[in-house]
Amino acid sequence: MLIKQASPPGATGRVYGTVYSGLDIGFALASPVFGAILDAGHAGGVFLGAARALALGVACASLVGLRVALSARRVAA
Repeated sequence: MLIKQASPPGATGRVYGTVYSGLDIGFALASPVFGAILDAGHAGGVFLGAARALALGVACASLVGLRVALSARRVAA
């Protein structure tokens, strides 16, 4: 829903493609990084890394939501 609301008119497909390509790249990069953390003997680092990634995702989604809300307010005014 957030992606659909944040995308410009007529660009929803391109935005979905970009988002899901980014997810695939993130998953591909996270596996070796977390594997290296585990191999180094820092199992707690995996949880810390996952928490940081989640916090970053929440912050990004909040900023997109704020931008959409501000744009809607400007259009209505």
